Amino acid sequence: MTTYVGNYRLVRCSSTFALIRTGHCREPLCITGAVRLIVNGKNWRELDVSRAKDWVKTLSVTGLPLKQFVLRYDRASGPGGQNVNKVNSKCTLTLHGLSNFSWIPQEVKSILCSGRFRYYTKNSDSVVIQSDETRSKQINKLKCFEKLIQEIKQTCQFPNDIPIETAEKWAKIKKKSNAERILNKKVHSDKKKSRGKITLNY
Repeated sequence: MTTYVGNYRLVRCSSTFALIRTGHCREPLCITGAVRLIVNGKNWRELDVSRAKDWVKTLSVTGLPLKQFVLRYDRASGPGGQNVNKVNSKCTLTLHGLSNFSWIPQEVKSILCSGRFRYYTKNSDSVVIQSDETRSKQINKLKCFEKLIQEIKQTCQFPNDIPIETAEKWAKIKKKSNAERILNKKVHSDKKKSRGKITLNY
């Protein structure tokens, strides 16, 4: 689908737009109003958020570009007795230049770089995660990636997103409130009935 703004053709390049003048137009560019593209009932902002939500929802260890991560193994003080003093089992996972990666949606990067992501260091623009929970290097490596994914899912809360815990909390409050409302109505109804005339049958 081609979109035209006056005598210009609107072209999208990644997350930006460009206005290209058509061949028959020789007049200078002049825009007097804001332009908003609508695709299937959604503008580009809504589409980007929707893609970011899907990316976070389906994020898994197998979907990560493992070559982008730097892994280092050191001696640790975790469980294992003297083993930790002899074997480099502690795993440190580092991801340099988080804000420059194209495989992470822009909406997700904005949230992760805003300071809410606990493993992110703004000065070096990097993510650092460590694990020394077990004696196995491979298991500690896997736990680092699991920590990364879990933290991304917890940190990335988009507009209109409600955490599961919050939704359950408000569902319980609503249920309790409805029960109290029905009980109060019943009590009020009984009071009204008791105010009626008493008929004595002899």
